[in-house]
Amino acid sequence: MVQLIDTDIQTREVLNWEGVHLLHYATSSCSQKTRIVLNMKHIRWESHIVNVSKKENNDEWFLGVNPRGLVPVLIHDGEVHIESNDILMYLDKQYTEPKLVPKGREDEMLCLLQHEDDLHLDLRNLTMRYVIPPDVVGKSPEVLASYRRYGSGTVQGESDSRRPLELDYWECFNSNGGVSDDAVTASAHRFYEELGSLEKALLKQKFLFGDVVSLLDVAWFVYVTRMKLVSYPVEKLHPRLDAWYKDLKKYAEFNDETIVPEHLKVQLADRRARDISNGKSLVQLAGFHV
Repeated sequence: MVQLIDTDIQTREVLNWEGVHLLHYATSSCSQKTRIVLNMKHIRWESHIVNVSKKENNDEWFLGVNPRGLVPVLIHDGEVHIESNDILMYLDKQYTEPKLVPKGREDEMLCLLQHEDDLHLDLRNLTMRYVIPPDVVGKSPEVLASYRRYGSGTVQGESDSRRPLELDYWECFNSNGGVSDDAVTASAHRFYEELGSLEKALLKQKFLFGDVVSLLDVAWFVYVTRMKLVSYPVEKLHPRLDAWYKDLKKYAEFNDETIVPEHLKVQLADRRARDISNGKSLVQLAGFHV
C-alpha cells in the first residue's frame, strides 16, 4: 500500500483534514474507479477537484500533497494515500460492505490489479492521441519545470523512482510532437491481447473475479469505457466483454461516474471523422478487421 509518511508531504494542511477526502478530476480514469468504489460502499466523502486540464496537478500546492503529481489522492483522517489500485484495496479493507475482494484472495487481487495498471501508459497514449483536445494535450516545458521544482520528491521517505519516468514520458511526448502512429499501434495491440484474455474469462464466469462484482470489474470497467472513447471496437472484437460492460453500466454507481458530456461526444465524433478521413484512426493504424 502506498501511504505517504510525514516527510513526503509539504502541503501540511491536509494532515489535519478529518473524514474521507478525495482529490480527483472528473474524466481521470483512475479517479473514476475510485469514485465508483466510494459510492458502492456508501462512504461519505468530500470532493476536491484538481483540474488536470489546467495542469493544477503540477502546481506547488498539489505536488506538496502528492509528489508524483497524479490523481486521485485519498486523505482519510489526515493519512495520505496515493495510487488508485492501492486506494481501492485500502477502501475495501476499511469499509467491508459490500466486500469487493473475497477473503483470503487479497494477494491474487493485487497481482491482477497490477497487471491492469501495467497498461496505464498505453491507456495514456491512446487518450492523448484521441481524446484530449489539441490545445490541452501534453505538458509544456514550463509545466515540467514546475513538476521538477515542487514537491518532496520522496515516497515513503525514499527518492521516488516514478517521477523520472513521468518526466521522461512527457519530454519524449514533446520532442516527438505527441504520440506516434507506431505507439498507437503498439498500445492498441497490447489492449487487444489483454481484452481477449478477459473475453475468455467471461465465457466461464459472470464477472472477472468470479460470480460477484469485485475491484477487478471496477478497474476494467473504467478502462473499457476509455477504450470505447478512443474508438476501439470492443463490441465487435470482444462481444462477451461488451455484454459484461453493458450489464455493469446498468448500475448507477458505474454509469454515473463515466457519463460522457454531450459536448465531448460531438467533439469526439468530429475528431473521429477526421482521423478516418486521414487514415489515422485507431482501427486503421492497428489494422483491426471489423
